[in-house]
Amino acid sequence: MTELEPDDDRSVELSSIVAIFPETQIDPTSPFKATLELPVAPSLPTPVCFQPVDPTPVATLTPPTSVDESKGELDETVKDVHILSHLPPLKLEIELPEGYPSEKPPIIHLSTVPMWLPSSVMDQLRNDCSRLWEECGNDLVVFTYIDHLQQLAETAFNIQNSSGEVCLSRDFKIALLDYNIKAEREKFEQGTFECGVCLEPKKGTVCYRLLRCSHVFCVQCLQDFYNSCIAEGDVDNVKCVAPDCESNKKPPAVQGDAQTPPRKKRDRTLGPSELLQIPLTPEVVQRYAYLKRKKKIEADKTTVYCPRQWCQGAARSKKHPKPEDPMVDDTDASDEEDAAEETQTPTEEDDELPPMAERVAICEDCNYAFCSVCKKGWHGELVRCFPRREEGEQTAEEKATEEYLRLYTTPCPTCNVPCQKQMGCNHMRCFQCDTHFCYLCSAWLSADNPYKHFNDPSGQCFNRLWDLEGGDGLNPDGAEALHRIPEALLNFDDEPPAIIIPAEDSEDEAAFEFDNDQDIHHGPPPPAPDVPPVNNAFRPDHAAARAAAAERRAQARAMNEVRRRDAQQARQEPNQRGEPRRPVRRVPLVGGERADFGLVGRWDGLDRFVQLALEDREDEWDSDELEDF
Repeated sequence: MTELEPDDDRSVELSSIVAIFPETQIDPTSPFKATLELPVAPSLPTPVCFQPVDPTPVATLTPPTSVDESKGELDETVKDVHILSHLPPLKLEIELPEGYPSEKPPIIHLSTVPMWLPSSVMDQLRNDCSRLWEECGNDLVVFTYIDHLQQLAETAFNIQNSSGEVCLSRDFKIALLDYNIKAEREKFEQGTFECGVCLEPKKGTVCYRLLRCSHVFCVQCLQDFYNSCIAEGDVDNVKCVAPDCESNKKPPAVQGDAQTPPRKKRDRTLGPSELLQIPLTPEVVQRYAYLKRKKKIEADKTTVYCPRQWCQGAARSKKHPKPEDPMVDDTDASDEEDAAEETQTPTEEDDELPPMAERVAICEDCNYAFCSVCKKGWHGELVRCFPRREEGEQTAEEKATEEYLRLYTTPCPTCNVPCQKQMGCNHMRCFQCDTHFCYLCSAWLSADNPYKHFNDPSGQCFNRLWDLEGGDGLNPDGAEALHRIPEALLNFDDEPPAIIIPAEDSEDEAAFEFDNDQDIHHGPPPPAPDVPPVNNAFRPDHAAARAAAAERRAQARAMNEVRRRDAQQARQEPNQRGEPRRPVRRVPLVGGERADFGLVGRWDGLDRFVQLALEDREDEWDSDELEDF
């Protein structure tokens, strides 16, 4: 630097400026020329709006008298606003001419790189130097002028519009954003911070400030944690590691009506570009971007996968396009809706299947074109197809059938055929293999004495012969049909008709006479039928048939006794007209017994059922016998 003359006022002022601002540079060719860069750091971060056209000078900016609402809403959506704390510095070139300060003011040159300040503002700043020189009485003014510029720099030279934004051309966007990042980094490196992980004080040169929440951690702690998460595939934890970070908390739920659009989900993870700034290796960041997109695709129920076993890649979709550069931040991450979209699974109904034009899918890995419904090679739009069923997959009807069989049937212990009881006791005989078994526990029963199982006090089916008597199923009606009393037995207005058999045997006369022609019965019940033939291949022993025949003969003898008693009582009592009863005839019955057929009581059938219930026996009357009562 050229030595200044000690007696010259210009030399004295420049020496003072160099002492106050050490960064001042003196021109080596001229001792009275100096250059100084004044930083532009507004006291409050300034919103800068980058517009596609050059901004109009502030002096000519006037608010519009009327604004179209639709256009105003459109302008709000296309605004590109960034909050900047540092703007490119103002370069000040000072030249002190001969005769300064008494005769001439200093010569000032102002510039910025890039030229983000409007030319009108630059001209006004230059004129301020002459104005201050005159206000000082033609005295030394350089320091006063520098202080004036610094005060204006704190307010961004008052170029904000009515909304408090600095409107600049979009051509300055990259340069201004890059300078702001560098300035922030330089300021950050000069400080000392305590790492939130290791809790040790570290210089800013070995620390990193997260862009979203501004939490500071040392680079080594962040690298260790994020590398471990990405290696294990836990990409959701690649975010701020501070436990109380507000950016990691979910916003409170807002109760809205049905017309309110669903709340959008905020991506809380770090972007690939920020991981590169920490820095992480490009290989790790590339794996992180791949796993993050893979998890997003798998969470979407509408994703269709390639049917090739060796590929299994996801089909191309407009919702999740494959990025050309996976290292670029995913700008669509914030557009995901918080509530997952409900998708309909294709079924065999044509109305629920996607249209033919939308069924074609192309794998983004192997470029295989296939049908998204039948998972076969693309067959065109004229072929009708249905969803492919996996091996062993059951339809809804098959699942419902299996569930019904499990709840309302009992398998045969021999052939495992499911059997369902419609009505009656729990003594079952398989229709396929003729096995006797219990309907409740599916245990084998002895053909000679099948009821021993229900009379065993130590068994689980003790006294449960008539459980589920009405049948087993969703709406069993067997019990109602079993206990339904005929309407004829419920009519007590008239005396029941008497069945009279004439004493003389005549082939021409009727075998029976009735008091009332309308009350015609079929006569006494015929003998119980014999045991039906059985398949000897399944039942080589006929002991059960012989036991059943013996039981029927005992029932017939009991019936004859009841009829004989009723006939004797009918012969002794007169009828309704006071006339004596006509003689009756004794007819042979089953087992060689004879009975008198006269008045047949309407309660004979009920007495018979009561007697059978008391003796714990089964009813083996034929249906024709039941109709007679």
